[in-house]
Amino acid sequence: MEQRQLQFFVAVAEELSFTRAAQRTHAVQSTVSASIRALEKQLGTPLFERSTTRVSLTEAGRTLLPEARRALDALDQARAAVDGLRAGITGSLRVGTLSGLTAVDVRALVSDFRERYPGVRLSLSVDAAGTEGLLRRVRSHALDVAFVGVQTSSIPDVHLHPIATFQPRLLVPADHALAGRERVAPATVADEAFIDLPPGFCNRDRSDNDFRRAGITRTIAVEVSDLSAIPAYVESGIGLALVPPLAAEAGARVVPVDLDPPAATWTLAVARLNISAPTRATLAFMDLVDDHVVQRDHY
Repeated sequence: MEQRQLQFFVAVAEELSFTRAAQRTHAVQSTVSASIRALEKQLGTPLFERSTTRVSLTEAGRTLLPEARRALDALDQARAAVDGLRAGITGSLRVGTLSGLTAVDVRALVSDFRERYPGVRLSLSVDAAGTEGLLRRVRSHALDVAFVGVQTSSIPDVHLHPIATFQPRLLVPADHALAGRERVAPATVADEAFIDLPPGFCNRDRSDNDFRRAGITRTIAVEVSDLSAIPAYVESGIGLALVPPLAAEAGARVVPVDLDPPAATWTLAVARLNISAPTRATLAFMDLVDDHVVQRDHY
């Protein structure tokens, strides 16, 4: 099994297209197709289901994908370790982040890292599935490090570096009947509509758990993928929200009200896989994170 075969396999598996995989790997399509056929012959099983309209992974292909990524990562780490002896830190670094994050100046962090380590190819992405999706990509070696929201200090196979812990509270329109209250019980808002993130995002899962424990099933009126968008929706009167302090509240006519008992806290953290040694680039990135934390009391 050759490195180039694995690179072609991963490219086709992620693009689900031989044409796009060829473009991505700067190879001709016939070379990619021949390499995949040779790999399938070596393994004795098809890796892809092919038709005139679509390409999909077989069960064997889905099993091979994380292992192929690990093998390619190991080769990159070995190469980077040797190259690093003579040229500093090199290689690649794939960073995942949460949308609407302001507690960390991610743009300044990326700029600082690139200036310090020009030999590292850094890519930055968000995930439509929030923390759940980011952790899944960390575990599958699709990301080296990710900013995540977690409700626990310990996650199997993952090292967490905590940045800040947030206390969610109820956010209501300034003219709402609850705006003058210091705190309210969950039962008080049982019939209210809510604005929240989709399932899989830490704030949504944590809030659902809080209300479930109180015996309440919430009505979600609007789902957004960015916490910073929520205050504007609350101001409009569409619904309430249970969120940590947000920088975006400063520009909206909304009022925070504590829950009694208090909502469960959640923590913003940097996650990386801990079942294998991190690359020098990963460690260098994590060493810079705290220098670019701009606030720990607002998300």
